[in-house]
Formats: sequence, C-alpha cells, structure tokens
Amino acid sequence: MKPFRFEQPARSGPATGNSNSSHSSGGLQPLTPLPTTRPLGQFGSSAPQRRPWLPTIIVGMALAISLIVLLISGGLNLLPFAHSSGSASQPAGAGTTSHIIGHVFFLSSGQVNVSTSQGIADQVQVDLSKVPPPAPGKAYYAWLQSDNTVESQSILLGKLSLSQGAAHLFYKGDSQHTNLLSIASRFLVTEEDASTTPTVPSLDRSTWRYLAVIPNTPDPQDSEHHYSLLDHLRHLLALDPTLQKLGLPGGLDIWLFRNGQKILEWAGAARDDWNHGSTDLMHRQFIRILDYLDGIEFLGTDVPPGSPVLVDPHIGRVGLLQFAANQQPPGYLHHIGIHLEGVVQSPGSTREQEELAQQINEALNKVQSLYQQIRQEAIQLVHMSNSQLRQPQALALLDTLVKQAQDAFVGQFDPQTGELQDGVTQIHYAIERLATLDVTPLNSSSAGQ
Repeated sequence: MKPFRFEQPARSGPATGNSNSSHSSGGLQPLTPLPTTRPLGQFGSSAPQRRPWLPTIIVGMALAISLIVLLISGGLNLLPFAHSSGSASQPAGAGTTSHIIGHVFFLSSGQVNVSTSQGIADQVQVDLSKVPPPAPGKAYYAWLQSDNTVESQSILLGKLSLSQGAAHLFYKGDSQHTNLLSIASRFLVTEEDASTTPTVPSLDRSTWRYLAVIPNTPDPQDSEHHYSLLDHLRHLLALDPTLQKLGLPGGLDIWLFRNGQKILEWAGAARDDWNHGSTDLMHRQFIRILDYLDGIEFLGTDVPPGSPVLVDPHIGRVGLLQFAANQQPPGYLHHIGIHLEGVVQSPGSTREQEELAQQINEALNKVQSLYQQIRQEAIQLVHMSNSQLRQPQALALLDTLVKQAQDAFVGQFDPQTGELQDGVTQIHYAIERLATLDVTPLNSSSAGQ
C-alpha cells in the first residue's frame, strides 16, 4: 500500500509561543505502510459479535453524540478478531498451536474516567470448545494472572459451566472498573473441588488444565526500547509512558476515540450555530477542532493571531495529526501506527494479530486523510469574517466538514455490505481485539515450566 501524502503550507510558529514548531518541514507525516490483505470490516470471527449501527439523526446535535456513544459503549463491535487454529504462536508451557480450544477477549465497559485507566479493558469474555467434563466432584475455574510467574497474583473470573463441551464466561469486572490488561497477561483454567470455591489457583500444578499467555519476550530488533508484544498492547490499551508523563492515562486508543468524538461533537455544534446565526460561537468551535487536530503546541497560523486555547490545555497537548517524524509528543494516529508495527514485529505475535494490525493501519490512513481535510476546511472557516460565514459557500464547506467528521469517527457506510467501515469507532474495537489470547491445553509435565 502506498501511503498518502498531504502537502500543507508551512507555519510561522505555534500560537503558544514555542518556536520549535516542526511545520516548516512541509507536510503531514504518512503512517507506516503495512500492506493489508482484506478490508477492515471483513474478519470472520468467534469473537463476541456486536451489531453495526447506522446513524439516522443529525450528528451535529448533542443528543446524536450521546446516542452514538451509548450504543458504542453498550456493545457495538464492528471488528471481530479472526482465528485459525493452526497459525497462532505457541504460548510458553502450552500445547501445540493445532490444539487451540478457544479464546479470551478483553472488553471495555465504557465506565471511563479521564484521570485514570478505569473502564478500559476492564471486562473479560471466555469462549472455549471441546472441553471434556471435569472429574466427578470437580469443576473448572478460570483465572487471570499477572506477569510474574513466581509470585503471580490471580483474579478468579468464575466457574466454567459446560454445555456439549463448550464453555462461555463473562467477567464484568470489579466495582473500580480496573484495567485488567494493565495488571494481567495470563489466563489459566484449573480443575478443583466443586464444593469449595478456591481463593487462588491450586498449588498442585497437575490440576492446571488450560493456559493462554500474551508473550512478553523483548523484541531483539528494537534496539532502543526492546518492547515486547505485551508492551505494545499495553501502550495501546492500558498505559503509554509518553502520555503518562503528560498526565493522560489509559493508553493511546482511548484518547484517539475521545478526541475524535469531541471533533464530531464540535462540528455538529458549529452547524447548529450556523442555523441560529451564532457566528462567534462557530469561530470557537473551529478553534476547538484545530486544537485537537494539531495539538495546541503546533497550532501555528492555523488560527487567527491571539486566539485563545478553548480546550483543556492538559488534554490538548497531543493532537491527532503528525507534522514531523520526530515530533514530540507524537500525534495519536502516528503513535498508534508505531505500536501496530511493533505488534507485527514482536516475538510471539500470531498471524491473526499481524493481519488485524495491518488492517487497522489501513483504516488509520483513511481516517488520517479525513482529518487532514477537516483541518484544511476548519482553517478556511476560522479565518472567515462573520459576514463571510453567513454566505452559502461557508455553509457548503461546513456541511462537508460535518460529514467528514462523522465519517472519520462513526465510519463510512458501505452500501454493498450494509456496514460502517474504517472509522475511529471500528479502529477502537479492532485495537481491543489485538489483545485476544489463544487458549491451549496444559498437561502436568509442562505445568511447571
């Protein structure tokens, strides 16, 4: 795939007074090209399914935004994870990859807090098949475990109930909505006394039956950080060190989602302001959109001189777009692309994870193209006078901006499939699917490894 390039005029310097603006390099940076094999929305899957939703109300209204977010947080998933039983990498101590008997999925409740990583990857769904009945008087118990195999902390997900060899379990998380991926990377099934619920997995490892592990082997090709697959997934979904230093918890994915949502909200509000003749309010919406697209340290001449910062300056430090390869902090789309490349290159990544990462990267390129267009339109609109904003040409430009903001966040409707494809929403759930674990049998001889 040839990455798109979008040339732009150089800027004279950021509005905040920082003279280190990198816009003079002349052009937004393309994402790392990862050739894709299939469209993003066409992965078949055993993953939990969520129905696509086509908006039918005006997205510019706050109610529409609330409905979109409500439906998303309530279970929308357009990007299930595909698995083929013979292609995954083998977790340490587990059986052969041809014996994969199911998967473990991290889900998000949506009960998020902008100051913590809560509500992200705080739930777990387990789907297993071909599981033999436990011995008489015994039951299967599912656990999440931390990375440390010597003093591993364990979370009991629950007792597995079998039906014709299939076991399904949904763990809704704790009352604090703890980000489980931030503290756990192993899944274990034990066979223990059915009448007494254990508090920790049995110390007798001959009772351990199934295992899944997110590989934590450092990438030898990563000479600077030596990140592992687990590290890349946590940067995306739990905690990214660059964002953490800025006081932005939760990982890269949730901030792309939140900020994309706000851009859609502000675009719709600007359209509503036009209907009411509120040109001053329209100008403020355009400034907010550019704050989030550029990052407030890289605004340059995109906004009129003396324009105030109208977003939380803490959150607005990181923009969606990238203007130089070494930009600090990196734009969200570019930064996510870096970790997708890391997923592909990491020891232990599965073929399905690599394919999904490639598809997400393709979707990021499409979303980036839309946000670049939105940026150019917002620049034109924010520099218009009040009288110019009342002209039909301004309304046509604003309508285009609103449509593109909707396509970027909600996704573009594909009339052939009847689904929404390649938006921030789809990317959000696809990134979550990257953290899927493959479950394999664990025999007594390998349990102690």
